Amino acid sequence: MKRLTSLVISTLLTSTIAFQTTTLAQSTLSYSDISVHFRNGQEHFESKNYEACRAELAQYLEADRTFLEKEDANKVWAEYYLVKCSLYLNYSDTELLASRFVRNYPEHPIAATLFTEIGNYFYDQGDYARAVDYLSKSPKSNEEAQYRLGISHFTLQNYREALNIFSAIKGGQGAYASSASYYSGIINFRDKKYEEAIFDFKQAELSTAYFSEIPSWLAHSYYRQGKYTEMLAYTEPLLREKNSGKKLDDVSLLSAEVYFQQANYIKAENYYTIYKNYKSQGMPPTIAYRYGYSLYKTDQFALASEQLKNVAAKGDTLGQYAAYILGISYLKANNPNYALGAFDQARKTSFNKTVTEDADFNYAKVLLDLQRGAESIKAFEGFLAKYPNSKYEDEANELVSEAYLYSNNYQAALAYIEGLRKRTPRTNGAYQRISFNQAVKFYNDERYVDALPYFEKSLLTPESAETKYSAIFWKAEALSAEKRYAEAIPLYQMLIGTSDPSVSTLTEIQGKSRYSLAYCYYNNKEYDKANRIFKEYADLMKSSGDTQALQDALVRLGDTYFASKNYDQAIYYYDQAIAGNRSDRDYATFQKGLVLALKGNEAGAKAAFQKVQSDFPQSLYFDNALYQEANLEFVAGRYIPAITRFTQLINNKPQSRLIPNALLKRAAAFSNTANHEAAILDYKNILKNFPTLPQSKDALTGVQEALNEVGRPDDFSMILMEYQRTNPTDNSVVGLEYETAKRLFYADKFDKAIPALTEYIRKNPTSVESYEAKYLIAESYSKLNDKNQALNYYYQVIADNKYKSVNKALVKAAEIEFNTNNFNRAITNYKNILRLVADKKDQQSALIGLMESYYKISRTDSTIYYANEVANTPDLVLGAKSKAKLYTGKIYLDRNDFVKATDFFNQTIAIAKDNYGAEAQYLIARILYNQRKYKESSEMIISKFRNDFADASDNIVGKAYLLLSDDFVGLDNIVQARATLNSIIENLPDQEIVAEAKAKLKAIERK
Repeated sequence: MKRLTSLVISTLLTSTIAFQTTTLAQSTLSYSDISVHFRNGQEHFESKNYEACRAELAQYLEADRTFLEKEDANKVWAEYYLVKCSLYLNYSDTELLASRFVRNYPEHPIAATLFTEIGNYFYDQGDYARAVDYLSKSPKSNEEAQYRLGISHFTLQNYREALNIFSAIKGGQGAYASSASYYSGIINFRDKKYEEAIFDFKQAELSTAYFSEIPSWLAHSYYRQGKYTEMLAYTEPLLREKNSGKKLDDVSLLSAEVYFQQANYIKAENYYTIYKNYKSQGMPPTIAYRYGYSLYKTDQFALASEQLKNVAAKGDTLGQYAAYILGISYLKANNPNYALGAFDQARKTSFNKTVTEDADFNYAKVLLDLQRGAESIKAFEGFLAKYPNSKYEDEANELVSEAYLYSNNYQAALAYIEGLRKRTPRTNGAYQRISFNQAVKFYNDERYVDALPYFEKSLLTPESAETKYSAIFWKAEALSAEKRYAEAIPLYQMLIGTSDPSVSTLTEIQGKSRYSLAYCYYNNKEYDKANRIFKEYADLMKSSGDTQALQDALVRLGDTYFASKNYDQAIYYYDQAIAGNRSDRDYATFQKGLVLALKGNEAGAKAAFQKVQSDFPQSLYFDNALYQEANLEFVAGRYIPAITRFTQLINNKPQSRLIPNALLKRAAAFSNTANHEAAILDYKNILKNFPTLPQSKDALTGVQEALNEVGRPDDFSMILMEYQRTNPTDNSVVGLEYETAKRLFYADKFDKAIPALTEYIRKNPTSVESYEAKYLIAESYSKLNDKNQALNYYYQVIADNKYKSVNKALVKAAEIEFNTNNFNRAITNYKNILRLVADKKDQQSALIGLMESYYKISRTDSTIYYANEVANTPDLVLGAKSKAKLYTGKIYLDRNDFVKATDFFNQTIAIAKDNYGAEAQYLIARILYNQRKYKESSEMIISKFRNDFADASDNIVGKAYLLLSDDFVGLDNIVQARATLNSIIENLPDQEIVAEAKAKLKAIERK
C-alpha cells in the first residue's frame, strides 16, 4: 500500500502551491535561508531518506520563530512529515507525535486521516496488533479502515470484536460487504452457529472473490449440523457441473462421507472417486480406507485392493481394519496368495480383538485353500489354542481335519480327530475320508493286513455313501489279496445287491465287485460259481460298451473252463477274446496253445505258440511260447528240433526265468542224442550260474551220468566239491572262514568285517576270493565314512583288475573323488569308466559325473559339451537331463546372455518339474526382477511355486520367496512384502534363508 493516501497527496499539493505563493510575496533573504531546510526535507522524504528528512525539518522548526507565523502552512506539513518519518523509521515517538499533531491541528484535513494512515501502514506490514491500535481511532464512516480493523482482529483471533465490525459492514451496500459476510461466516462457523454461517456464506457467494471457496464452507456447515439431506441437495448439483471453477474437493468428500455413513456404497464410491481425482498427492489414510471399503462393497475388488494396501501397511487400528478388508478383497479377486499376506498383517496386530481373531481364522483357511497342508495345520491348531471358545471352533476343527488330508499325514489326522471333545458331521466326513485314504495307501503298498482296520475306521462314520461303498469294496479286495476269500465274498455280494441311486459310482463298484467275486470263486476252485459270475460280468460289459472289460471277462471265462478241464469251452472263449483284437490276445493265444497241447492237438498247439512269437514279439509270454514249442518237440522225442528251439530261447532270451529249465531239457536232449559233451556243458552251466535253484540238483545227477558215459567219472568229484561249496551242508567247512567274514559285512558290522577280511587276505593272498575281499573292505570303509582308506582299496581292486565287478570299484572311486572335491581325479576316473566299462548305467553316471566335475572347476566349454551329451543320451534319467539344461543355462546367465539362459531354463522346466526345474524357474524370475519387471516376476513365482514346484527343496523355495518379497517392495506393496518374509521366518526350516528374511524384514521396517 502507498504510504500517502490520495487525499493526503491532493491536500499536500494544494497547500504547497499556496505556501509557495505566499512565500514569494513576502520573501526576504533570511526567510529564504530557513525555508531551504523545509524544501530539503521534502526532497529527502520523497526519496525515502527519512533520517535526513527528520534532520532538515527539525532545523526548520527550531529556527527563529519571528520568521514563522503560527498558522504557517509549511510548519503544519513539517510536523506531519516528522510523524511519517518516525513511523517509517519505527521510532517509539510516532504515536506521541501523531497525537500532538491531531491536538494542535484538529481542524486540518490531515488530522482526520492520520491514524488511519498509520493503521494501514501497520496493516500492510502484517503488524495487526499495532494496526488495531491506530485503525480503531479511524472514523466509523471509513469502511475500508473498519474492514481492515475487522481483518486485524480476525487475524489476532479477536473473533468477537471482528464479528461486531463485520456485522456492521455486511449489512450495507459498500465494496466490503461481501468480504465482511465471508469472514462473518467463518467466525460463526467457528462458533458453531452454522445457520448464521450459512446465511453469511450465501451472501458472500454473490462475490466472484469467494465464488470458488463458498461451496466447501456451505457443505461443511450443513454437514456439521447433520443436515445431510439439505447438504446433498446443495452439493450434488454442484458436483454434476462441468468446469465450474469452484473448489469441490471437500464438497465431494463430504458427499461421499454422508453416503458412506448411510451405507450407500455405490454413491459413496462415486464421490470418493471424484475426491481422489482432486488429490494428486493421495488421500489421508482414513479416507483411503473408507474409499477402499466402498469399492469392496460394490464388488470392485481390484480397485479396493489398490486403495487399501497402503493403509494396511500402517501399524495402527485403521491399518488392521484395512488389512482384513484387503484380505477379503484379494480372495474375492481370486488372488489367495495376496490375501494370505493381508490376513497375516491383520492377525499380527491386536487393536481390535475381533478383527484379529477373524483374520487369524481366515489366514489358516487360505493356507488350506492353497493346499499348504502342514502350514495350515499349524495355523489352525495355533488358532484353536489361542481362541479355545471361538465361534469358529467347530469349523476350525473340521478344516484342520481336512488340512491333514493335504499333508498326507493320515495317522496324525486320525489321532487329532479321535482326540476332539466333540465332532461335527463334517469332521466325521473328514475322518471317513482320511481313514479310507490311509487304508488305500497301505493297500497300494501291498500291506493288506495293515489296511483292513483303517477300512473299518472309515466305515464307522459313513457320512459319504460313495466313500462307504468304496471302503467296503477295497476292504474286500484287501481280504482277497490275503486269500481270505470266505470273508471277502459276503462283502462283494452285499455291494452287488445294494440299490442306492444317490451314488453315481455304485454301478462301477458293482461291476468291479462281480469281477472280483468271480476271482474269489476261481481261486477257491469253485469254477462253476466263478464261471456264472464271469458270464454276468461279461453281459454287463457287453451292454455297457466297455470292450476292454468285456475282453478281460472272456479271457477269464476261458480260464474257468480251462481250470475245470472243459477244454472245448475254454477254446471257445479264448477264440472270442482273440477275435476281439484287444490287449490280452497274446495271453489268450498262449492259453489256447496249452489247452490244445493237453487235448493232444500238437499241430494246433504248435501253431498257437508260434503265433505268439510272430505276432507279439514284445509279449511277456514270448519266451514261454518258445519254451512250450520246444517242449512239444522234446516230448514227442524229436530231440534235434527240440535242441534247436531250446537254443533259440537260451541265446535270444538270456534273462528269461525259463533258462534253467531250457538248459536242463536241452542237456537231456543232448544225452538222448549221445552228445554227452554238450550235455555236460549245459549241466555245468546250470551248476555254475544257477547253483541254488532246484534245477541244480537234477543237473548234478545228469552231469554225473554224462561223465560216466564219456569215461571221466573222476571229474565229478571237483563238480561235487563246488556244488557243496555253493550249497554247504551243516557239516561243511568249505570256505567257512571267508563266508564268516562276508556275513559280517552283509550284517552291516563293517568295523568287524574289515579285520576279518584283511586276515583272510593275509592267509590266502592268491585265492580268487581275495579280490572280492578287497572290494568288500573298500565298501566297509566307505560305509564307515573313511573315504581315504576306501579309496585305497578301491584303487587296489582297480589295479588287480581281477574282481568280476571291478567296474563298481571304478565307479565308487570316482564318486568319492567327486564328493571330496577332487574333481580332476574324478574326471580321470569318469573317463576310464567311459573307456572300460560296458554297463550302460555306469556309462551314463560317468557322463553326468564329467558334466558336474567340469562345472565345479568352471571349465564352461567342457561342461556344455558333456551337458549336451547327457541331454542327448537316450534312456537317461530325466533328473540328469534337467540338470544338464540347468547347468548350461547358468553358464549363459553368467555370460549375461539372458536370452539363451532363459531358453535353457525353460528346457529344464519342460523336462521335469523337479528341483532343477524349480531352480531354473527361480532364475527366470530373477532375470525378470533384474529387468525391473516386478509384476511378471512376482506372478511367475506365485503361480509356479504354488503349483508346479510346491515340493521343491526348502532352499530353492526360500530363495524364490525372498525374491518375491523383493518384487513386492519394487511394486510398493509393503504389506505383501512383509507377509511373505514373515511366512518364510515362521515356516521354513532352512536357517540361512530365514536369517536373510529377517534381515530384509528389518530393512523394510526401518523405511
